Amino acid sequence: MPTTTGMKGGGYYDANSKEQRSASDAFLPWLEEAIAALPEPASHQQSWNFLDIGSSEGANAIYTMNRLVEIVRRQSDLPVWALFDDLPTNDFNQMFLNLFPASTPALSATDVYTAAIGGSAFGRLVPPQSLHLATTFNAIGFYETRPAARLPHFILAMHPNPGAPREGVEVSTSELIPFQKQAHQDLCHFYAARAAELVPGGKLLVQVFGRNETQSTGHGLMDVLNDALLDFVEADMLPRSFYEAFVFPAYYRNIDELMAPIREEPELAAAYRIEHAESRDVPVPFNTAFASTGDRETWSHSYISFLRAFSEPVLTAALPQDLPQENTIEKIYQRMERLLIDHPERYEFHFISIAALLTRL
Repeated sequence: MPTTTGMKGGGYYDANSKEQRSASDAFLPWLEEAIAALPEPASHQQSWNFLDIGSSEGANAIYTMNRLVEIVRRQSDLPVWALFDDLPTNDFNQMFLNLFPASTPALSATDVYTAAIGGSAFGRLVPPQSLHLATTFNAIGFYETRPAARLPHFILAMHPNPGAPREGVEVSTSELIPFQKQAHQDLCHFYAARAAELVPGGKLLVQVFGRNETQSTGHGLMDVLNDALLDFVEADMLPRSFYEAFVFPAYYRNIDELMAPIREEPELAAAYRIEHAESRDVPVPFNTAFASTGDRETWSHSYISFLRAFSEPVLTAALPQDLPQENTIEKIYQRMERLLIDHPERYEFHFISIAALLTRL
């Protein structure tokens, strides 16, 4: 069973995902190089076939796909299949509204055909050797299956942020091992599925939130969520048993972990050539605005809206159903916003974007 049902729907994710677009934009120049090197489609295909994995409601995915079509149109007039994938629980209604605003195709080039696929990134999504290009942005950081292991003193499989210490919040190195193994296995499944789907010479661009030597995308984000949940536990508004059992189902890899399956697993090493692999600390729009204005309230609201877009479905599914107070979700996010306003330095946020461009051998 997937560890998340997808992003917050109804247009909310689209409205609060400028940060994700900034993180993916940093690597879009690689795609121009990748498309220029693609092999011509085989005669039986008669089209370019592009797949975006983890498209959510579609605004960012459609923006990227338009870029890809624009690039391929410089060298070919062949039709393009533009395929968009996400979990079956995704808000596909909003995706189709984004694909056809006012009944006009958002992918405006001629001979471009669109389809949506419901399925997990960690399994096969299309027929074998049918794709020329696959992309995924900020999607495969969520576990395929959550490990059964527990982290009773933090909500994330990561050493807590040294810049936001709190008494009793800790994770040991040994506690992380099951989560590291699961994250590696997830990537192996993802790479193997794409290896089956890509034509020889096809390209795979993988980008996801992660960490570098000093910062993690989880710093700040998970600190404020953890602090708010602990505040509710200490106020007897949430049971401690919930906190001790709850693990946010995301893993923040470094670039070595992103590449480890390709370098260590013989079948994957034989399937791919690594063209690029990098991590970058990318600009965050709400941080840029905050540095200019110093407006804590606006910064905090934008920060929480961004966090809420991907965390609320997870938190809603995990919370006990018999809580003594109403609107618990709303109150938790209100508490997080208050913490940000009062302690912006404690919850400093960096978007560490890690990515690789691979060629199918």
